[in-house]
Amino acid sequence: MEDKNISFYKGKRETKVDEQFLKNEMAQYLQMDNLNFLIGAGCSSHMPNGTELGIPGMVSLYKDFFAKYPNFEVMGEAVKDKFDNNLEKMLECMGAVAVSNTIKTMDTDIDNKIKKVQQFIRNKIIEGISGKEVQEIYHEFYMKTVSKGRKMPISIFTTNYDLYNEQALDTLAFPYNNGFVGTYSRIFNPASYKYAYVEDMQLSKDIWERVPNFYNLYKLHGSITWVKEQEQIYEVDYNHINQDDTVMIYPTPLKDRTTLMIPYSDLFRAMETALLKRNSILITMGYSFSDDHINRLILNSLAIPTFRLVIFGKSTAIDKLINMNDSRIIVINSEDKIHYFNNIVQRAMPDIQEDIKEEIDIPTVAKIVKAFEGEKVEQ
Repeated sequence: MEDKNISFYKGKRETKVDEQFLKNEMAQYLQMDNLNFLIGAGCSSHMPNGTELGIPGMVSLYKDFFAKYPNFEVMGEAVKDKFDNNLEKMLECMGAVAVSNTIKTMDTDIDNKIKKVQQFIRNKIIEGISGKEVQEIYHEFYMKTVSKGRKMPISIFTTNYDLYNEQALDTLAFPYNNGFVGTYSRIFNPASYKYAYVEDMQLSKDIWERVPNFYNLYKLHGSITWVKEQEQIYEVDYNHINQDDTVMIYPTPLKDRTTLMIPYSDLFRAMETALLKRNSILITMGYSFSDDHINRLILNSLAIPTFRLVIFGKSTAIDKLINMNDSRIIVINSEDKIHYFNNIVQRAMPDIQEDIKEEIDIPTVAKIVKAFEGEKVEQ
C-alpha cells in the first residue's frame, strides 16, 4: 500500500493522498474538453542528484552571471549580494533605474548593462536548449496527454522562451499551431488560432471532422526564435538568430505595458478567451504565480462558476490562493517534490494507454528522439 504523503488541497481543506489517487484525478482532468496547461520556468530544468540540467533557473543564472562578471555594478555600486541570488529581481531594479534616468541621471550606462544581462540570459537558453533529459520529460508529457476520441484542441500556454514544447511535438509528429503561418517565411498571424484543423472524412461530400489530439501553443513572453522586422514578427531557426532582434519579454517595470503590445496582446487575449469558456480547466506546472498580468487573467476566470484551477507548486503566492478557500482551486505538492515537472509527468499523470502506445509506435519515436539529439541510432 502506497504512503499517503501528497498534499491535495481543495480550497483550504488539505487531504493526504497517494500517487494512484492523483493519477485517477489527473485522468479525469485530461478528459475535459476545454483543457489548458500553463508551463512556467520550473519546467525548463531538471535536477537529478542535485545537478541542474537544461536551462538554469533564476538562482543558478544569478550565480553564473556573477561568476562571469564578478565586478558588475549598478549606479556605481557592486550588486552581487543585493538581490537574493535572483537575476529577475536585479533586472527589475535595473529597469527602474533606466526609467528614473528620464528624470534624473542615475547610471549613464544602464541601457548597455541591461542588454548585457539580457544577452547572458539568451545565451544560457541557447546553451541549454538541447538538454536531452528535459526533452525526454516533455516527450513523455505530451504522450500522456493523448486520449482516444479527443476532438477539442489542447491549449499550451508557456512563459518560457525555449523550444522544449516545439521539439517534443515535432519529434512525436503531433499536429500543432504556434500562431505562425507560411513555410519559406513564417509570420505571426493570431487569426490562425481561430482556425479549426480538420480531416476530410468523405471525398464525395463535405463531411469534416476535427483532427484529434491537436495542440495550440501560446508563448506568452515570446521566444528565442522570434524576430521583429518592419513591425512584423517572424519565426527563424534558433541557430540563425540576430540576438538584438529577439522578441522576448524580460522582467522590467515596463513588463506589464509590453504585454499590451503586439504580439503579446493577441496571446493574452487568446488565453483569456480560452479560460472563460464553459467547463475550462487550467493546470499549472513550474509556475510560481509571480506574473501579475497572467495572475489577473486566472483570477478573473474564477468569475465563471464552471472554471477549475489545478496548481502543482509551492510558493508564498500559491499559499494565498489556498487561503482564498475556493474549492475550485486545487493545489498539489509534497515534501518529496511531486510538484516538480518530472515528478508530475512520471508520478502524477496516468500511464500511457496501450492503444495509444501502439498508435504512436514508442520504439520508432525513441529512435527519432535520439536522432534529433544527435545520438547514433542502431539500425
